Order: sequence, then C-alpha cells, then structure tokens
Amino acid sequence: MKLSKGELEEYFFLDVREESEFEQESIEGSFNLPSRKVRAIATSTSLGFWEGMIPKDKTIVVYCSTGKRAKLAAEALRKRKFKVLDLQTIEQAQDYHSAVKDKEHGR
Repeated sequence: MKLSKGELEEYFFLDVREESEFEQESIEGSFNLPSRKVRAIATSTSLGFWEGMIPKDKTIVVYCSTGKRAKLAAEALRKRKFKVLDLQTIEQAQDYHSAVKDKEHGR
C-alpha cells in the first residue's frame, strides 16, 4: 500500500481490548479504549466523554484480539460518522503499523 506523508499522519490506532490486555502487549503510539466504552458512544444517552477522546479528523484503525470487539466498536464509531478502518486483530494492526512506519521512514 502506497501512502503519502499526509495520509500517514491521518491514522489513529485504537486498541479496543481491555486495559489488562493492552498492558501486556500494545502497539507503539496506540490508544486504548475498551470496546464497551467505544460502544457507549453510539447510544443516544452518551454524554460524549469517550467520543471526545477519539479524533474526528483521522482514520481510526480499530483492532482487538480476535476481531469481534473491533467489529462492534467500528460499527459504533461509524454510527457517529467516524472514518474507520477495521483491521480486526492486533496481529493485522501490527503489520499495518509497521507498513505505515516503514513508509514514514522511506523504506
């Protein structure tokens, strides 16, 4: 995948696993917000607290361990008009993150 420097700066890696999982293994520069909190964004009673932690001006790269929580979180974010790339698993997100980093460094 060929991305311009500007496009690279548009990604926000969102790990929707539980905090304990994130502490054990994470992707450099990623942000952890468990799926249950992301899904709260899509409810009509949401106060916007969790939504405010996710930038609207970037593509949100969502992932978890197996893909199930990432899919639910991605659906919730799309309802709120976020631009989402659902990579499903942390392994896929790590590969994508490496590709982004390689591109940033001209590799």
